[in-house]
Amino acid sequence: MDLFRANPSSTPRLSQRLEPSHFVLDLCVAPLRYLAGADSQQGLRPNNEDQFLIDPTVSFFAVADGMGGHESGEKASILAIQTLHQTVLKIVPSPPSGQGILAQGLVDTNSAILGEGGGGYHKMGTTIVLLARIDNKWWIANLGDSEAWLFRKRKVQVLSQTHSMAAEMVRQKAMTAKEAAVSPLKHRLVRYLGSPDLTSPQQLYSDVREFKPVAGDVILLGSDGLMEYIRPNQVVDRLSIGVDPQTVARDLTQLAIKQGSPDNTTGLVIRFF
Repeated sequence: MDLFRANPSSTPRLSQRLEPSHFVLDLCVAPLRYLAGADSQQGLRPNNEDQFLIDPTVSFFAVADGMGGHESGEKASILAIQTLHQTVLKIVPSPPSGQGILAQGLVDTNSAILGEGGGGYHKMGTTIVLLARIDNKWWIANLGDSEAWLFRKRKVQVLSQTHSMAAEMVRQKAMTAKEAAVSPLKHRLVRYLGSPDLTSPQQLYSDVREFKPVAGDVILLGSDGLMEYIRPNQVVDRLSIGVDPQTVARDLTQLAIKQGSPDNTTGLVIRFF
């Protein structure tokens, strides 16, 4: 089955994007099935450095938000998704811990981006948030400020941890959440792909967490250009009318722009049933 990505005109190509980008897989995680869809909007930026990928053949879903300017950011986000996707594709039957596999994959991806940065793409980096199934278990992983939200029974839970300087200060009780929301430090990332500080998978175990879906769950993966400009109740409103994930994703990216997002906006929605 073909894969789906944000920018079909970008180079290198991950694959052709088809419409509509949603699926039903009966054999995903018995007894659960899922639908998935995604959308990405350039918004006011001169280009789109966000990327997304849906591969239902291995139950892999990811959103990346590139940093470093036009060419560097786009290259970093593509490379991140390609490398992590290959990590999942190469998994052998009965693998070791999914947490260990993804943590090592993040380190390998980080090294790949640093290597490209040495090739002329200076200050090149990207965030990442992903959902993947490994050996019949689901895992959420993220670095940076792209987020994963879980909607269960009309309530929202943030499954990711934001790696910004402001968020770190909130965790250390040096800043309130309200202060962090308007602080310029919320865009200063302390952990991301392309960082020279990430050298060991053990550093990343806390950023890879098991997720146990139940029927009715909806996961939203999104770049900060989306997540900062929508409210959970706006997502719930769209989910409650039963529209498909592709439509929800498109509605949310357009809503974020309407509500003032100056950034690329990307959302990926997975509905379990």
